[in-house]
Amino acid sequence: MRQLRVAITAIVALSASALAVSGGSPTIARGSVTPRTFASPKASPTTTTTVAASPTTTTSVPAPGDLITTGASRRECLDPNFSDTGLAAIKIAVAQFDRVTKTTVTCLSAYLNAEPNWSQWEHPWITSAQYGYTDWVKAKPLIRQLVLEVDLIPTPLVDVEDPLSWEESCAQGDFNSYATVLGKSLVAAGLGNSVLRLGPEMNGIWEEDYVGPTVEEQHLWAACFANEVKALREAPREKFLIDWDANACVGDIPFANFYPGNAYVDILGLDIYDVSCLTPFVRQTFKQLSNVRDGITTFENFAAARGKPMSFPEWGLKKYPNGDDPAYIAGMGAIFDRRDVAFETYFNVDVKIRPYLPLGRQTPRALAAFKKWFGNRS
Repeated sequence: MRQLRVAITAIVALSASALAVSGGSPTIARGSVTPRTFASPKASPTTTTTVAASPTTTTSVPAPGDLITTGASRRECLDPNFSDTGLAAIKIAVAQFDRVTKTTVTCLSAYLNAEPNWSQWEHPWITSAQYGYTDWVKAKPLIRQLVLEVDLIPTPLVDVEDPLSWEESCAQGDFNSYATVLGKSLVAAGLGNSVLRLGPEMNGIWEEDYVGPTVEEQHLWAACFANEVKALREAPREKFLIDWDANACVGDIPFANFYPGNAYVDILGLDIYDVSCLTPFVRQTFKQLSNVRDGITTFENFAAARGKPMSFPEWGLKKYPNGDDPAYIAGMGAIFDRRDVAFETYFNVDVKIRPYLPLGRQTPRALAAFKKWFGNRS
């Protein structure tokens, strides 16, 4: 039986001096990469001082018809941290997060990566009813949807040292037929209104579909992305939203080098954690994190110049160096309130092998800030 993947990032063996973290993953030397994969579960010190302004907008319980849109829909998503599989486990995870954070989850994040062949890439595990995602969406299709991470390629094609080996083929349209079948599979499973994070964190060398260090590779990657989007949209009755989702700060690659163009992108996503990829062991204020190379400020300007809404598909706290950091939560909350943000997903996963901080007893101040900025308000 194929088991469900959830977001548990693989251990990457690095010395402390080599580790730099952004977008939830380490920056490592080219040629010594462990691709980010997700395990298959049964169901799945001081803080900064920068203070953001108080919330000025209203976040209300979603009404019928409130799906993620290509505007400031501001939906609350959850990356479930399961102890079991199935619809019951999903309901428990959502109810617990809503109770702890005083929010209303309307979308779930899941990962369709590390597929062993094209056939399983075309027919991903999430389309099987046994895992509960299809039934969760089906119960309230006007307000529920999934945010799905989808690699551009299956694992056998991976070559982070030479992405040209697959990028050239993809840019020529050789993989289009697979993408159309994937689109049809998702539609048939009732997931045709999903948000697809296609090739996310592509500027991180740990990713299976890493863009590559050269401009030629980056342009080919963008052409590949565009081809797969066109092919996905060949699926009858599809209503996918395509999220082009980069890492903050990582790779020193201009976003424009691997952006496929507005015709192939609905939402611009950024994965950003409370730690700088340039100085990962030094405490940073939210302003410092925002202004780092290719950080939030750069990204906001990039999205605004293209007239696209933003998303934050993976963001959250790390145990070091900032720990329980309410200023970071407030900084993200202020962006969520004042900008065109389609959705956000706090990475609320307590992964022992990585230093994530879920909201709860370990983070009382951050939790209070999260309730203030993201909780239901009248």
